[in-house]
Amino acid sequence: MIEYPLVTVIEGKTKIHVPDVESFKKSPASYPPSDAPVFYNKVMELNRDFALAALRVYQKKYASREQLHYCEPMAGSGIRSVRVANEIENIAVIINDRNPQAVELINENVKQLQLEKKTQVYTDDANELMLRFGAVGKKFDILDIDPFGSPSAYIDSAAQVVSDNSLLAVTSTDMATMCGVYSKACIRKYASKPIHTWISHELTVRMLLGFIATAIARHGKMIRPVFAHSTEHYIRVYVIVEKGITKAKAAMEKLGFISHCRNCYSIDYSFGLINTLTRECPHCKEKRQIGGPFWLENIYEKAFVDELVLELQQLEDLYGKQRQMSKILALITEELKAADSQKASICYYDLHQISDKLNSPSPALDATIQELIKKGYIATRTHFRTNSIKTDASIDEIIKAMKKVLKKK
Repeated sequence: MIEYPLVTVIEGKTKIHVPDVESFKKSPASYPPSDAPVFYNKVMELNRDFALAALRVYQKKYASREQLHYCEPMAGSGIRSVRVANEIENIAVIINDRNPQAVELINENVKQLQLEKKTQVYTDDANELMLRFGAVGKKFDILDIDPFGSPSAYIDSAAQVVSDNSLLAVTSTDMATMCGVYSKACIRKYASKPIHTWISHELTVRMLLGFIATAIARHGKMIRPVFAHSTEHYIRVYVIVEKGITKAKAAMEKLGFISHCRNCYSIDYSFGLINTLTRECPHCKEKRQIGGPFWLENIYEKAFVDELVLELQQLEDLYGKQRQMSKILALITEELKAADSQKASICYYDLHQISDKLNSPSPALDATIQELIKKGYIATRTHFRTNSIKTDASIDEIIKAMKKVLKKK
């Protein structure tokens, strides 16, 4: 029997009971979702909306079979999985959480929505559940790894239970570690050296993709990133997993190292699991930061992003965060223009930071982009950081464009 206060919320077309987390707030500094007996975070509605949209795109355009099998090993309140079961046709849903109180609430919602035939609910450790299913040859077409904190301890198990041509979605809220505040912890968890700088939010996505690619490759599989976003306190990646030793080897060749100079702000990269970048910056001769391995290839697939945009236009009533999602997708659609150039696609330049270094006002973002385009360079905005651009121009050319815009003003 549930003995803590509940509230009813509506996400998509699903009405569901969740903990009244505000009633568990102990102090102004406390974090109510983690204080409640069952984890539920309203702020992550955007994450869940994108998850449902991505699942629908996968089902329509990428899935190999009509009847799909979905699993969320760390479901918390179960709101994401219950939405999947309630809103998606031709899908069987495995919902798991090791917290018995969470499972009790999940079962209550499954019952009140009459979803018993579409769902199975477990009270297991996440890794134990995945390995048990994998051991008997039961694979999932969609696997959603969304822990509280780092996903690193679950990726190897996930690699063993995803089917060929499956969709694997992974969230990380371990941002301080991945952004380089805790460098040693980052190396231990992700086998990658972080760079503590303002390009870190893209680097964390590339770090997570590189970590997933390596874990997946150990099991003779490869990843193909189709979508990713960095939002507030977390990052989220979506990859298609394919079987094949040759494919796995090819995926490993897409890893490498990135350098960032805090003096002249130049960005360089090199492919390979052995770093060939020099510590001395070739542009200004100062010492630069070097990190990796990271995933150096594209982090979006244009066809997938285009379908997501279409999904929101056609079914906008299903997504409470539709407006915010559309803004993110608009920026990512623009970022895709940088995919034509390896140099332009890897990381970005923050005009505010460069202006501070030059001791000058920051120029208008769009005007600077247009100035670079006039000179024949690729230049786009990015969703990773406001007032930043992706471009294949050198740092010297970027500064020239910025000064020209300021002079015109």
